[in-house]
Amino acid sequence: MSAAGEGYSGWKGKLFLILKTVLSLALLAFLLVRIPAREVMATLRSADPRWLWAAALLLLASNLLGSFQWGRLLRAVDIRIPFWKVAAYYHVGLFFNNFLPAGVGMDIARVLDASRYGRPKAVALSSVLMDRLVGTVALAGLALITTLPAINRFHLSVIYLALVGFFAFSMTLVWAVFHPATLPTVERGLTKIGLGGLKPHLEELAHSLAGYRHRRAAVARLLSVALLVQLARIGVHVMVAQALGLRIPLTYFFLFVPLVAVIVSLPISLNGIGLREGAGVLLFGLIGVDRMHAFSLQFTTYLVAVAVSLIGGVVFLARIPRRRAVARQIRRSS
Repeated sequence: MSAAGEGYSGWKGKLFLILKTVLSLALLAFLLVRIPAREVMATLRSADPRWLWAAALLLLASNLLGSFQWGRLLRAVDIRIPFWKVAAYYHVGLFFNNFLPAGVGMDIARVLDASRYGRPKAVALSSVLMDRLVGTVALAGLALITTLPAINRFHLSVIYLALVGFFAFSMTLVWAVFHPATLPTVERGLTKIGLGGLKPHLEELAHSLAGYRHRRAAVARLLSVALLVQLARIGVHVMVAQALGLRIPLTYFFLFVPLVAVIVSLPISLNGIGLREGAGVLLFGLIGVDRMHAFSLQFTTYLVAVAVSLIGGVVFLARIPRRRAVARQIRRSS
């Protein structure tokens, strides 16, 4: 790719980040104008810490399940890492995902860590992409099923159609992974929009993804793990609601939480900030939950996720001295 093309791509990336930041801040401002911040803080202060701890432990368990899922995908492309290290890398990724504005910190961190085990970065990237795809299909499929009863009752037909499109797009990406004949079509599309320079990298990635084509059954089985991860995260919302003293019937969490998760997964905001709370206020408002409590539910759940991700921050800081020592030793021996 030419220097001009790279500059244009970098300029577009920065502009997109600015637009996402503006949208997140605008959504938060819109909500906070209508929700007294003093009342939100009072609700957060009165939260039952026992339920918050339970929510954090359940979220940690779901992260360990997610680590297991990624670990199996790593093994499928012959990257063999002990589970405790996979879990550590997974949490480091979560930490960066919450504290880097680009929203891709988790993927970058995991690719860099996994590529230390004697395999090219493209192979590590393929494991992360498959992990994302399996998780997305599980989330979208769960949302399709759980949101179905709410279509007529809450007039969500337009949203449900968008959800069907999201699921179809996710399944199309999975289909493309297992059907390499689609690669020339993708390459032609990239060339038409001025990204033909990505062709060698795309071919390298496609070659790395080939490791999964002979393990379709194993990848399909991981969907059950991904579904357990999503169900656990519904449970986290239930426990946070208990901590805040909200008496919301369990069925509504299955109706709305996967849908909120799908909305937040769209790359249109800064790490889901503002979008998450706005979607929660809109959906839980349909069953009579007032704005302040619906906002507090989503915001507190996000804070629990940030708190659990700090495990990754501790791991990252703890390994800096050892990695510096290894780097010094390599420089001395070279």
